[in-house]
Amino acid sequence: MKKNRFLYFILFTLPLLFIYLYGGKVPYMFFYTIVVTPVVSIMLTTIAFIRFKYFEELDKISITKGEEFIYNLNICNEDFFLYPYINVSFLTGNIVFDKELQKESFSLGPFAKKTFQFKARPRYRGEHEIGIKSIEFEDFLGIFRLTHKPNSSKIIKVYPRIIELSGVKLKSILLSESHSIPNNLFENSNTISDIRKYMYGDSIKRVHWKLSSKMNELMVKKFDSTSRTNSVLILDLMKMEYPPEQNLLVEDTLIECVVSFVYYLLGNWANVNLLYYKDEYTEVKAQNSLQFQGIYDILAKIKFNQDVEIKDILSMHVQNNSLKKSNILLFTPSLNSDLLDELYKAKLSGFDVTLIHVSPNSAYESDSEEKNNMLKELPEIGVNAYKISVEDDIKEAFCS
Repeated sequence: MKKNRFLYFILFTLPLLFIYLYGGKVPYMFFYTIVVTPVVSIMLTTIAFIRFKYFEELDKISITKGEEFIYNLNICNEDFFLYPYINVSFLTGNIVFDKELQKESFSLGPFAKKTFQFKARPRYRGEHEIGIKSIEFEDFLGIFRLTHKPNSSKIIKVYPRIIELSGVKLKSILLSESHSIPNNLFENSNTISDIRKYMYGDSIKRVHWKLSSKMNELMVKKFDSTSRTNSVLILDLMKMEYPPEQNLLVEDTLIECVVSFVYYLLGNWANVNLLYYKDEYTEVKAQNSLQFQGIYDILAKIKFNQDVEIKDILSMHVQNNSLKKSNILLFTPSLNSDLLDELYKAKLSGFDVTLIHVSPNSAYESDSEEKNNMLKELPEIGVNAYKISVEDDIKEAFCS
């Protein structure tokens, strides 16, 4: 644009010089032509800028990570003259989407329409902006530009994957009745609310013998007001210092682990309390599968930007619930001696504790040997410990 303006200045100066030296009709004709041309060009560009229309469309507004969606953009010229130079920039990046939306430049003829269609597959969960960043109109001479920036952009919500944890190795801990809510005294044994397959830890009194003989496998009755396992999932939202893309990988793996366990536990009659620190100590409760969506929505867009360590959240929970024992699952990318001390205290206080440690790619983990030694020490104090890399398959890590 600077080059075009410089050229125009030269063209503007030459007729003036010609008029000054020679005068006459021809120099004046050239001069007025050069003066009027940019005025007309700017007027047409301004009219085009005011009158143009565009339409954006997403075929889905919420998807699961890895699922494909389609973005459509239509830009329309409803006038009888040409829209010469249009530049469209898009909101997105190659970190979030497999395919980056490049800047598009084109002209639009009278009563014409330009359509763009892009397919994308988000690689990370969260709420992402997609659509037009700006639309620029340049005049015919390339010396003037008007820019339209939308007041709002399209938002696509990407949910984390739910990994089916059938045959979980932790079943004996998570679904045993050692930490059930003690409301058995109020059971109505005449009212069966549900029947499911027998799981390790179920009372033999609940076996439905008639149905078991027909099905050739043990089936268990669930009565109204039966006891339920109480599991507390503590999520670490501390800021991480890995490169941006590695941070996203670790965050997504952590969230998918939490989501999968919440889904599994609620599907097996366990009460779930999700704890995390997000500007304040936050607890989200769910008692059945119908309440899963609320937790799922929270975890889809939650951000890892806090300064409170997970050891402090664990310590607070143990102190506040010393008389109300539960299964505790900690999900964290960090591991240090202070956290080990808190895990040991929780175990001594009577809690069943499981640590799920998520690590980045080996290239970004300088202290992996030290952390591996810590993980080996945890079973010695009665704490179950699992290390999941961002490269690992979650189902294989937890299921037999």
